[in-house]
Amino acid sequence: MVFPVGRSFYTQTSYGRVKGFRFGNFDADAAHTLIVQGGISASGQLWRLDGQGWWQSLHPLFAPHPELQVISLDYLGGVGGSDTPEEPISLSQHAEAYASVLRSLGLTQPGAWVGGSFGGVLGLQLVQDGLIKPDALVVIGAAHQPSVQSAALRLFQQALLQQADCSQQGVVLARALAMLTYRSADEFEQRFNDGDEAFSYLLAQGEKLLKRHGKHAQSLFTHLTPILNEYRIDPLRITVPVQLIGFESDIIAPPRLMHQLEQRLPNCQGLALIDTPYGHDGFIKNVADYAAVVRHFLPQLQTTRSANAPSTEDIL
Repeated sequence: MVFPVGRSFYTQTSYGRVKGFRFGNFDADAAHTLIVQGGISASGQLWRLDGQGWWQSLHPLFAPHPELQVISLDYLGGVGGSDTPEEPISLSQHAEAYASVLRSLGLTQPGAWVGGSFGGVLGLQLVQDGLIKPDALVVIGAAHQPSVQSAALRLFQQALLQQADCSQQGVVLARALAMLTYRSADEFEQRFNDGDEAFSYLLAQGEKLLKRHGKHAQSLFTHLTPILNEYRIDPLRITVPVQLIGFESDIIAPPRLMHQLEQRLPNCQGLALIDTPYGHDGFIKNVADYAAVVRHFLPQLQTTRSANAPSTEDIL
């Protein structure tokens, strides 16, 4: 059983100290070690006993496999325990930093990299640059370049930060707009009675981020969000087997871009498009809908759980 309890560690890199978490079998070899990274607001604390981990919905996919080790890293400039560089760094510099962490752990060839949203973009960058060579790459809700609509909306977030009367107000408004881009129009129609109710919800999400993370919340928009407008990945340079997962209502990584990426990757094993009202947040909300795809793609998740291992329900 991969228990939902992570052991934290720190590694110094050229761009600051990176905090990471290790779950499962700490003695696992590289082939049985999987790197899992979430979105820009993610923490490496993927899973927790109280069920409040950043990507808790992913835990049942890994839980039945006691032979596995799962590693996840807090982002530089993010809301976790990693440092915030004095000046924002590029996606390639982020990749260099996290690659150095993995090298220190002897993991330049891990069993797989599983990335959702920013974590998927980062995985593509690392493999493109030859910094790691995983046996397989799973990219969920991420494409080789930003969509024009999402880039424009992120520029609005930057404008809100610059024009707000104070930085806290700017963070709340920027996060509210970000949340609007993460979900679909269908979800808003189904969930809210009118625009005022929806707007109140979005503001509350911005206030929640600010209350929970304080000054670190602002660095999401100064250090990480701009990266997602600037990156470009050359799919032809990514030769490892890749499984793509996208969402029909996602405007961050829309189906058109996911199909482009599928066609240009030399070793793409398939694209699964999930129909969901959750838009981009389908990568968190719809794990049950794509779990079988990931399990079929990654041999590490195809082993049978030991009869003596407790079930996920026993733990959570």
